[in-house]
Amino acid sequence: MGRVYDIFDKFSIISIIIGLLLGLFLAINHNDSNVWVNAIPFIFIFALIMTFMPTFAAILAKITNDEKFSFFEIFEAFLLNLAMIGVCTAFGLVIGSFIFGSLVPDNGVIFR
Repeated sequence: MGRVYDIFDKFSIISIIIGLLLGLFLAINHNDSNVWVNAIPFIFIFALIMTFMPTFAAILAKITNDEKFSFFEIFEAFLLNLAMIGVCTAFGLVIGSFIFGSLVPDNGVIFR
């Protein structure tokens, strides 16, 4: 297991928490179309930021300890971050729709 995966495992809980919070936020503000339009770029940008941390740690480890890492490890970490945030956002949206669905006065609530 490479250095990228070691660092990625430590920061993956942050991606899960942010995804759940974003899903709950979307469930509360489901009427606002700007929130939905801005959610997708936010997921991609946050996944990219969360991928930079393991990448910098792997580059630093390569400089100091001469460890090797490949581009595919970094790309896989990005895809895993993207999937974790996206799935947790969808999960938070569904759970938030169950919780906040009766509180928001709108006919377009999911699972009403």
